[in-house]
Amino acid sequence: MLQVVNPIKNALQQGWKNLPKKRIASFVGMFLFCAVATYASSKGAGGFTKATTEISSYQTPVANLMKAIAAVIVLVGAFNVYFKMQNGDQDVKKTIMMTIGGCVAFIAMSEALPMFFK
Repeated sequence: MLQVVNPIKNALQQGWKNLPKKRIASFVGMFLFCAVATYASSKGAGGFTKATTEISSYQTPVANLMKAIAAVIVLVGAFNVYFKMQNGDQDVKKTIMMTIGGCVAFIAMSEALPMFFK
């Protein structure tokens, strides 16, 4: 029995000595990487779910805030256009277009915000 075990034992010892060190290191590195990735994916799913629900809860207040900012832009822009018309400035049309553009942009962003969370 010892005669059979010794050649196998010797072959295994010789085999480890003949393997390149880079191959062993890469195997150990891949194993550790896979183990860490598996652990991270199992533990991180709950955190991502919690973060998603918490961020989604801010969706309605942020949309309402953006609509309020659009209303302020309209009020300030209306006064700005009125004063420019009273003073006879030449760039009234430009001011009107900038006011409308800012208002439309904020309204469009507030309406598109829920689409990012579906």
